[in-house]
Amino acid sequence: MMVIANWRDVPPTIVHDFGIDYKLLKGQEFYDSEIENYCMKGMLYVAYAMLQEGKAYEAHAHGDHEEVYYIISGSGEMTVNGECRKIRDGDAVFIPAGDTHSIANTGTGFLVFLAFSAQIPQEQQENNIVEKGEKA
Repeated sequence: MMVIANWRDVPPTIVHDFGIDYKLLKGQEFYDSEIENYCMKGMLYVAYAMLQEGKAYEAHAHGDHEEVYYIISGSGEMTVNGECRKIRDGDAVFIPAGDTHSIANTGTGFLVFLAFSAQIPQEQQENNIVEKGEKA
């Protein structure tokens, strides 16, 4: 079954105080064969995200899933475990489970990106929390 989800048809949520997030597709723990866009078994979510000019997500970590941010437009800074690097359209950023991360919009207009996420196996979640020395 083909599933197509357009961000214009998905209700937005506010994330990390300043971001607008449209969860296009959900899966894994959210999988539900009765809800069309809750269709993925191998990924947690795909989200279309927009971060306001001059704003940033607070530093946070997820012990249960890893993420990839793909920058569609705009520019900013990505910080992972204290390492800060500039990002711009065309960049893909991998964020391992358990790593503390934040994204900041340092450009003009919205920083627009796709966020892809996949849960990691339970035994890796437990190891990840011990290895990282933190809870997500």
